[in-house]
Amino acid sequence: MLAAVYIDTIFTLSCATIYTWLYFIITVLHQGYCPRSYYPTESDYRATNSSTDIIKYLSYYGTGPNLIIIELCTDIPRYLCLAYVSIRLPIILVGKIHQYRCNKETNELKHTQEERSFFIAAQPYSVESLYVRNLFRSANIRSRGQSLIARLIPKSVYEWHDDFRFSSRILCIYAALFLLLFFITIQLIIQQLPNLLHWQIMIQIRIGAINANIVDNQTSKPQNQSSSASADSTLKTPFIIAVFTALIITVIQVMVLLTRIRRHLLQIFCGNHSEIAKRENSNNILYATGNLHFAGFFIGYAFWGYILCFLLAFVIYIIIDKLIQNNGKSFEQILKGIIPVFILSMLKFYLNLFISKYVFLEQQGQILAIKNYRISIILLYFNFFLDAFLGIVASITRIINSILTTIIYMSRLDYSPLGRQREYGDAGFCAYSGFIQMEAVHRNPIMLAFASVLLVHQRTKQSNPSSKASKKWRLAVLLIRNPSLLTMRKAILAQKARYLALLQTMMTSEFELSSSVNFENALKTGLHSEYISHGHVSSNNPDIILPKL
Repeated sequence: MLAAVYIDTIFTLSCATIYTWLYFIITVLHQGYCPRSYYPTESDYRATNSSTDIIKYLSYYGTGPNLIIIELCTDIPRYLCLAYVSIRLPIILVGKIHQYRCNKETNELKHTQEERSFFIAAQPYSVESLYVRNLFRSANIRSRGQSLIARLIPKSVYEWHDDFRFSSRILCIYAALFLLLFFITIQLIIQQLPNLLHWQIMIQIRIGAINANIVDNQTSKPQNQSSSASADSTLKTPFIIAVFTALIITVIQVMVLLTRIRRHLLQIFCGNHSEIAKRENSNNILYATGNLHFAGFFIGYAFWGYILCFLLAFVIYIIIDKLIQNNGKSFEQILKGIIPVFILSMLKFYLNLFISKYVFLEQQGQILAIKNYRISIILLYFNFFLDAFLGIVASITRIINSILTTIIYMSRLDYSPLGRQREYGDAGFCAYSGFIQMEAVHRNPIMLAFASVLLVHQRTKQSNPSSKASKKWRLAVLLIRNPSLLTMRKAILAQKARYLALLQTMMTSEFELSSSVNFENALKTGLHSEYISHGHVSSNNPDIILPKL
């Protein structure tokens, strides 16, 4: 289907339309037989010779319609995509047939897809034209987006710009990412809910909290059922909340990245390199390589960000649940260790603020100048020992903050945990930087608008005499206002090359042995015939021709 759209002929579009319709019908018929992806068939059961999965799913979901409903919900994105393609391809085919008939009737030239995109950019209300029109307008006087989406989305959430559009590559990447997040969420919930008992036993073994009652539960069935029920009630709620927490965090991060892509592109269009480093020709290969890696790195980083956020949230929710179930004793012990250090650090922080403002600085901090230098030196000496202890605590919080920030911002390729100085050591940021540089070079709206105007004037047939006269008048005005362009015209350059060749021929022919006077007379004769024959001058006086050269 993608190849058919790229080739963009009536035959390929017809084949793709028929194939899409047949595939859609076969998919609906196959789904009508209610295939079960989670329960193995008889042949699969005999081939694998294992009943672990089927017993696990049967004991948890039963034989009712629960999994069938889940499978139908899982297939909703696939049916939506197939429905869109089944409708969109015939529309493209009809438009192609209509275009072919119009070109055949008017005998117009055929244009490629790239040329048609340039023709669209030359329209008065295209994205490129609107951007060029708004270049010298402030943000306050620009009109708000007129589309339906721009009116529905609040400006505080996302500000829609009519003079900017994301490339089709970005839209395709985000569509693939959202489908991946949807399928991962469904599969994670369906396939891991029956394993909560195994998860609880593994967690208890890891933390050393397993007791003899759990070991004895493996020998009796009623106790096993009670432990299974307790595990389900203990881990089910934190598990589901953790899954949706990770999903929400990942979606928010990738949407923030989308706004950052627009921000960085608009900055580079305006020549602002405060956030993305200025492009250097020595790094062109790195930019091209990063551009190739962007889509795959973005999907991979978002996937791992989702998994790590889920694991982090799951552990936090389990700890909170255990603290609540333990009658608050463990929570009380943790607070006894944290609250004194927290109070001491906050007390010292506000005490330093008060002393710095009213004791050490001039005019209560309005001027950066020490007022009581000796007292400040004494305080620095006694403050050193307490700050050493607080520095140890602050270093631990720094490690925790860096880990949490890296996990939460894993989906953001524009954010590098290595810092500003070492951000190009991050492969994800290098891929993002290369993508931004390539997009800025090839999708600059000023360049596209200018190139589209040139292409329209070049490819438009000047069949009307008035249009030809208008074109000549515009050319005359351009040359009058820019006299330096006269020497760069094709006709002038061709004349210079021809005259230089003529002089070279004369210098290497029989004229080289003649005297200077005879050579000048012969040169006047040759140039006279050259100018008169081509109609460059109307005078027959050869003395006028030589100074012109």
